[in-house]
Amino acid sequence: MPWGLLQQEIPVSDLQVGMYVSRLDRPWLETPYLVEGVRIRSQDDIDELARHCVHVFVDLEKSAPASLSRLPSAAASTRTAVTASSPAEAAQFRGMTVYRDHCSVEQELPAAKEAQAIAGRVLEQIRAGMERKPGVRLAAAREASEALRESVERNPDALLLLARLSHSDDVLYAHSLNVAIHLLALGRHMGLDRAELSILGLGGLLMDIGKMQMPRTLLGRRTRLSPDQRREIQRHVEYGEAILQRSHGIPEGVRDIVAQHHEREDGRGYPRGLVANQICAYARMAAIVDSYEEMLTEGGLAGTPFEALKELRENARWGLNSALVDQFTHCVGLFPVGSLVELDNGEVAIVLSHRRTQRFMPRVMRILDPSHMPYPDPWELDLGSHAPESEGARRQILRDLPAGAYGVDPARYYL
Repeated sequence: MPWGLLQQEIPVSDLQVGMYVSRLDRPWLETPYLVEGVRIRSQDDIDELARHCVHVFVDLEKSAPASLSRLPSAAASTRTAVTASSPAEAAQFRGMTVYRDHCSVEQELPAAKEAQAIAGRVLEQIRAGMERKPGVRLAAAREASEALRESVERNPDALLLLARLSHSDDVLYAHSLNVAIHLLALGRHMGLDRAELSILGLGGLLMDIGKMQMPRTLLGRRTRLSPDQRREIQRHVEYGEAILQRSHGIPEGVRDIVAQHHEREDGRGYPRGLVANQICAYARMAAIVDSYEEMLTEGGLAGTPFEALKELRENARWGLNSALVDQFTHCVGLFPVGSLVELDNGEVAIVLSHRRTQRFMPRVMRILDPSHMPYPDPWELDLGSHAPESEGARRQILRDLPAGAYGVDPARYYL
C-alpha cells in the first residue's frame, strides 16, 4: 500500500487492550497525547481516550491480532488507507523504499561529523569561488550531499543530533546544512528512493546559494527589515537561479527547490506566486523544513520545537502543504533529537535517539537533577523500556525546553 496503513474507524467504547490507535477524531496537538499513536494497555488508556475523542482509528497491522477479533462488524466496511490528510493528496508524495537503521547513533556519529565537515568545506569553496566565477562545481557539491545522504540512510538521528547541537557563527552555512539534513530525514521517513534523497540533499545545500552574493550584515540582521531590505532578501531566489544557470549538470529537481522553496500553496509566495500543484513536491518539502529551521534560529518565532511544529500546522491552513507538515511532524517528533526536555520528576535531559514508531518515548541523557543541578556523571535512560524494573518505564517527558534553558549547553555533554 503506497501511503498510510490499513486502519479502521471505531467508537472509543469498542477499543480493546492490544489495539494500536494511530489517529484520533481531532488533531493530536489538541489533546495531551503526542504525535505517534497510542497502544491500549489497560482500561485506563481507554478511559483517558474517551475524555478527548468519540471515534478513533485503529491500525490493523500494529494491533495485537487477538484484540481485533472483537472488532464491530458494522464498522468492517470502513477499513481503508487513511492519513491526517486525504489519501489522494498524500499519495503524490509517498515513496515505496523501506529504510532500517543499520547502526546506533553512537556508531554513526563519527561518520556524521565527517559528512557535516565535508559539506561545510564545500559551501566555503562555493562562496570563495563566487568572487572569481559564479557557479557551482557539481562534483564537489554532490560529494557533500552524498556523504550526508549515506549517513542519514544508516541512521538519521546522528546528523539530526549534530544539527541541533552544533553551533556556527555563519548563519547561512548552518541553515543550509540543517535544511539539507532535515530534508534527507524527511525523504527517508517518507520512503523516497536514493535518487530522490540525493536531489533533496543537494537541493537543501544549494537552496539559499543566492544569499552568498548578499552582504553578511544583511543576512545576519535580527531586527525588523525595511521594505527595501525585505525585497533585497527575496531576490536571493533570483540570484540562486542565475548561479545554477551558469552551472553544469544540476538536476532539474534541485533547480526547482532553489526556484520554488518560497512559493506557497495559496499563491502568496514568491517570486512567481505559484499555487498548489504548480509547485514541485521537493520544493513543498523544502518550504516546510526552511520554515521550521527559521523558527528555531536565535530570534525566530519559536522557542522550542513543539512551538515550531504548532506554528507549521497553523501555516498549513494556508501556505504550507498539510500532508507534508503531518509527515514532517511524524519525522522529527515533538521532542526532536538534540532537544532539551524536562522529565516528570524534574530532571533535565537531552534527547539522543528515537524509536521510529514511538517518538514520544526516546532515549535520553539525563544531565540535571530534579533541583536542576548538573549530575557529575550524566547517564542515559530509555523511556521506551518495557522492563518493569527499568526506571525508564516509569519516567516520561513533561515538556520540552528552549535552547539554553537552565544555562545548559547540550553540546558540552555529548559532542
